Amino acid sequence: MTTDRSGALDLPLVLEDLERAVNLGEQLGLRDELTQARDVLAQASHRRRLAPETTVAALLGATGSGKSSLTNALTGSEVSRTARTRPTTTQPLAVVPDTAVEAAELLDWLAIGHRARVDGGWALGETTVLVDLPDIDSDEPAHRAIAQRMAGKVDVLVWVLDPEKYADGVVHRDFLIPMAAHAEVMVVALNQVDRLDLESRDAVLRDLRRILDHEGLGSVSVVPVSARTGEGVENLAHAVASVASNRLASARSLVAHARRAAGDMGERTGLIAPPAPAAGEPVPAAQQTPQVGQPLHALRQAAASLAGVDVVSQAVEGSDRHRAHTRVGWFWLRWVAHLRRDPLRALHLGTRRPPAPGAGDGERLDGGTVPGAIDLSSLPPAGPAATGRLRSSAHVYAVAACSGLPGDLAAQAVLRSDERAESLAEPLDLAVAAVDYGGWKRPAWWRVANVLQWVTALTALIGGLWLVAIHVLEDYLLIISIDVPRWGGVPWPTILLLGGLLLGLVLAGLGTFLARLQARHHSRRIIDRLRRATDEVVNVKIVEPLTAETSGWTELAQVLHRLAAHSDSRE
Repeated sequence: MTTDRSGALDLPLVLEDLERAVNLGEQLGLRDELTQARDVLAQASHRRRLAPETTVAALLGATGSGKSSLTNALTGSEVSRTARTRPTTTQPLAVVPDTAVEAAELLDWLAIGHRARVDGGWALGETTVLVDLPDIDSDEPAHRAIAQRMAGKVDVLVWVLDPEKYADGVVHRDFLIPMAAHAEVMVVALNQVDRLDLESRDAVLRDLRRILDHEGLGSVSVVPVSARTGEGVENLAHAVASVASNRLASARSLVAHARRAAGDMGERTGLIAPPAPAAGEPVPAAQQTPQVGQPLHALRQAAASLAGVDVVSQAVEGSDRHRAHTRVGWFWLRWVAHLRRDPLRALHLGTRRPPAPGAGDGERLDGGTVPGAIDLSSLPPAGPAATGRLRSSAHVYAVAACSGLPGDLAAQAVLRSDERAESLAEPLDLAVAAVDYGGWKRPAWWRVANVLQWVTALTALIGGLWLVAIHVLEDYLLIISIDVPRWGGVPWPTILLLGGLLLGLVLAGLGTFLARLQARHHSRRIIDRLRRATDEVVNVKIVEPLTAETSGWTELAQVLHRLAAHSDSRE
């Protein structure tokens, strides 16, 4: 994102990014990490609505830095109480020019009740309000809390330092360094320089500049000033007016707050977003596409094994051969096949037909519906080896998929994925049960083979009954003597009996062979369907949630990087 030097053009984009970061964080289960960002969004909403033409500049500093005296010097009147007994400022005091007609509601929102009015012709600007805040290192916790709260809400920050405490750790460690993002809306005033000779003053100013440069505040103006003598007061007023110029300090401040909130969220989540790599440089880990092809293939294989795909495919082949035997097998031994149980039906599979129009719906893996109610199968429970292989492969896949995330986030995402993998058995079984095995279908050639078996059986039966009738009439009843027609030297009844039996056996053998080939082909097609079904379970239960989570973290890292690196990307 780009902006002019004011930073104002970026504010809508910055707030949009920050809101996107909050939304992503909510989706990813963040809570406390979003507090600061939510506060900034709420603050931006109020600040952009309240007195957008008014700029609030605040004087902040440690005890004895001379904020109140400097306030009086900048306003040209005794508006703030000064004394040797410190602290003298216990509540924020707002100095409001007569020309800042919209300031009242803004000051109410800032909870500044103490106000003083001055002529609107002062050097800070016609719409600039100056606020004198309590000491940031006060022994009174309430005073320090007020200063901290106000530092996060005002538009321009004027840090008042003195020669004795200009390098004080409280000021730098607790305020200046954390608020480095606000460098564009900061001015540093080194007060009480009248106490220093020229050489000492130059030495202190050089050291202060060195410290600020080290803290990332190299762009901040440092103004030597003496509230007692008036030296540098006009320069300080012009410096503050310059920062507040064009009424864009508020936008700059809000951008800085958004950057701080993004940095805080990045630190608390571990999403340290590196700068975009230059051409030829390696892509940072957080932006790399994890290599998950092999782990995903292993996971899908393990899921298929746990679901019993091999067992079911064997049952499908056995079921086809079993059913084929009842239709194309030798007519005289078909009854044996009826005594055996269909292998597929024994698993409670293959009995479901495609649903009729308007049929009821059952549950789908992803929470939707599929036609027809699906019951669990009767497949034997997976053994420890298959269960362990699935857990292991799911863990390896999760680790590979999360390789681009920071350590803690990756560990948490892997743990959640492992928990989802623990509950895969039932959805896998439901997926196997929902497959259309086509067991209700009968190939057309079975009908032809069945008719031929009936013909051969009837032929053999006719020949057999014919022989029996001849034997009874001639040998037992002695009624008549029958001249049996012959083909060559063989009686036709014998030809019909033996021919029917032998032809039936040949047809049964041929039919069984063809049925076995067809069963193998059908089994391979069912394996493909089963693998698609188990792969869908893996996708819905493991891959898609993990992909959504890692993509969410990656997008959040990119958004936070844009926000945190905002000042570095300005043109």
